[in-house]
Amino acid sequence: MQNSNDNTTGCRRCGDCCRNGGPALHAQDLPLIEDGTIPLADIVTLRPGERAYDQIAENVLPLTEEILKIKGRDGKWTCTFYSPEGRACGMYDTRPIECEELFCRDTAPLAAIYDKERLTRSDLLPKGHPLLELIEEHNAKCNPLLMEETAKKAREGNAPAGADLMEMVLFDRELRRLVTEKSGMAADTTDFLFGRPLRVLLRTMNINVYEVGDSIRFGFAQGDKE
Repeated sequence: MQNSNDNTTGCRRCGDCCRNGGPALHAQDLPLIEDGTIPLADIVTLRPGERAYDQIAENVLPLTEEILKIKGRDGKWTCTFYSPEGRACGMYDTRPIECEELFCRDTAPLAAIYDKERLTRSDLLPKGHPLLELIEEHNAKCNPLLMEETAKKAREGNAPAGADLMEMVLFDRELRRLVTEKSGMAADTTDFLFGRPLRVLLRTMNINVYEVGDSIRFGFAQGDKE
């Protein structure tokens, strides 16, 4: 017999979906960004070629298009607006469209809008914005697919690939530092402008990046080739 106190038709606010990652942002969410409800510093850009969890496929897959997503907290993907202690959302009444549509026992409404009208950086930065040119340069020099291919070769002991990978990571690091320094923008905003740092993406491949003065070195989990 079903317990009459069970709530099978409404959200129980258990927080499971919030702990699995913040929502991707869509055109319907643009007002929340424009009025400051969701600051740029709380948004991370996931770029084509990066591997990310697909909620519909329930698998980690390479992205085919750019996604803007609310950041995680505490070093995890738990939505930054979710309080695990209070099991509450800090913006529930003005939550993004994916959060409105997501219901764990019926994912059809989320599936219907999941890959539709997703926001990109160019939707938030006006045409001609000086940072757009830097974003394009960063995309070209620090392409996630190219980084992954280069990292695999470097792991196998290919010295030129190791040098190329080092150049990529240093460019990514210095560009973020210079933009923060010259623009006065908060350092957290660079995750929106340029996506996750390459050292973070490399960590998902079990490759650690260590600071050595002005340079870096790599630590490979398998074989520890540097």
